[in-house]
Amino acid sequence: MFIKPDSWAARGVDLVVGTHPSLRSRVSYGLHPILIYLAWICVHVYSAYAGYMTAGAAKFMIAHNLVGMVAFYPLVRSGYSARFQDSGLIQPQMMWAASSTIICYALNPPLRAALMQMLCFIHLFGLFTLRPRQLIVVAVATIGMLFAMLGVMASLDAAHFNTGQELFKVAFASLIIGFLTWMSILHARMRGQLSVRKKELASAVAQVNELVTRDGLTGLFNRMHMQELLAQEVARQARSGQAFCIALIDLDHFKAINDQHGHNVGDDVLRSFARDAVHSLRETDIIARWGGEEFLVLMRETPLEADAKLAIDRTRSSLSETPVARYSFSAGVALHAKGLAIEQLLERADRALYAAKHAGRACSVVAQG
Repeated sequence: MFIKPDSWAARGVDLVVGTHPSLRSRVSYGLHPILIYLAWICVHVYSAYAGYMTAGAAKFMIAHNLVGMVAFYPLVRSGYSARFQDSGLIQPQMMWAASSTIICYALNPPLRAALMQMLCFIHLFGLFTLRPRQLIVVAVATIGMLFAMLGVMASLDAAHFNTGQELFKVAFASLIIGFLTWMSILHARMRGQLSVRKKELASAVAQVNELVTRDGLTGLFNRMHMQELLAQEVARQARSGQAFCIALIDLDHFKAINDQHGHNVGDDVLRSFARDAVHSLRETDIIARWGGEEFLVLMRETPLEADAKLAIDRTRSSLSETPVARYSFSAGVALHAKGLAIEQLLERADRALYAAKHAGRACSVVAQG
């Protein structure tokens, strides 16, 4: 059923299960046992009314079920259980439910067949969440409680408890529980392998994304990715009306640096500039290697060319000298007016860059018009 956001029903759901996705998942999973406990309380009330179990036994089972209903939910809902590996407290809930089922098995003879089925269902509850070691602990504890119940009932010599027949049932139930645990362990291991492969795939995708979007030499975004960012910024400006600027940067006399000192020094200059620019530009600014010794800076939420020019001049003053060659850069700054095509914006920045070079280099020029 669809619940409208901000409705009283949605607020009620948020109150019960929380708002954080991981918390909601843990709490929602833990609400299922509460509903089952509630159903069994109704069964105990009816069993006492029909004479299948004594009133005292029914009261004890109802109290035991109520503890299971109210003990675990606050620990999970408050976030306290998040500090544990089993953050949903699935293992202790399974063991409590198993103890409740086994005690009821001893006290309510007509329900014994159904209660053996319930034990199997309880073990399926941890199929998707518990680790193999936790599943083994639950299985061993459950089988141990079954045989302990058998021993207690045999010592009491209850009239409605045939020890020989019940030993056969308990042994067969233990075999089924062991088989279910083995199947759950296989599933848990497959789940773990899938999780590892998923992480490996995510890492591989991240590496591929880095190769696709990053320049191999400087580590900056490449031209293709910057073109995507420019298109996104134009779309964002169309929605919000917030203007932005770009700056096209060209390292001065870079060919002479390559010719005099070699391409290794030229590469060092490119890396040095990229490092200095990233450190000096604002957090909202994005710089990419546009090609060769050219770089493009996207200045979001910058409606004034003067602010953009100031940021670029600050970058120029922060340039660190390489051990072999000093360098500077020229820049053309352009404001993107609403409705202006990206190609036109780049052309304006390129003309401003040409003007900066014509003015003697090592300076920034704002595009006119």
